[in-house]
Amino acid sequence: MKESFVTVKPNLPNLQKLIAYYYFHSSTEENYTSKFTYYPNVKNALTIYRNSEIILDSDYNTKANPSKEKYFFTYTKLIHQFASAEIHAPFDKIGIVFQPLGINHFIDQNLSELVKNTFNLNFRYFQESMTPFLNQIYSINNMADKARHLDEYFNSIYCGFEEVKLERALVLLDDKIVKYTVQSLAKELNISRKTLLRLFNKHLCCSVKDYLNVVHFRRALNIYNSYKDKSVLVNLALDAEYYDQSQFINHFKKLTGFNPKKFFKKIAQFGEEGTF
Repeated sequence: MKESFVTVKPNLPNLQKLIAYYYFHSSTEENYTSKFTYYPNVKNALTIYRNSEIILDSDYNTKANPSKEKYFFTYTKLIHQFASAEIHAPFDKIGIVFQPLGINHFIDQNLSELVKNTFNLNFRYFQESMTPFLNQIYSINNMADKARHLDEYFNSIYCGFEEVKLERALVLLDDKIVKYTVQSLAKELNISRKTLLRLFNKHLCCSVKDYLNVVHFRRALNIYNSYKDKSVLVNLALDAEYYDQSQFINHFKKLTGFNPKKFFKKIAQFGEEGTF
């Protein structure tokens, strides 16, 4: 096998609400290059590479090359369009995929103070405290044991986070029945539009509109995955509550670079936790 990609959920109940899953992605094959395109998600990821160095090759393309760097930390916030990655083997990376507000429970300042770009290379916030745990994790092969060490680490640095209106906003946006606009969401929360925008920028590092667009895209993706016959897309625009076929096509082109027909023909699931 040229590369391995394994996902494991946290064991601790208090972490399961904050961390969607861990993943372990590696390849030992010399001269092998893993290339993939990934798509907008409301979840966000902290990624740690061992013996690799990552550069931003262009605005939405990262490249990882083998190096003597022991651990290289990156953090990717919500992206509002497709992005690509190129990883040159050998590589051995660990991903922590947080729920939308998950990472906020493990930092002692506002996320917007730490995150300035879409791709935050050399993200050092966790580096010092996490390194002893990484030394243990990389010394064992069993994936469940690796996940338990990650559980131990995140449980040890948990500091909590409470922003009731913002948390309520995300619950409402996850509703499969009601489709919100920025204004209707602010009204439902009984706060001003300005306050809503400030909360999203401060703690999620994105606009409400970008978050709404990604929620809509992911909802369409989930509905498609529920279809028994995946060769027929004629009802997806209606089922996913697009205004019409034209909006459906334009939305997918903007976020994925493809029209829906071509996108769903090419897409592949990586692992078992909704990574496409």
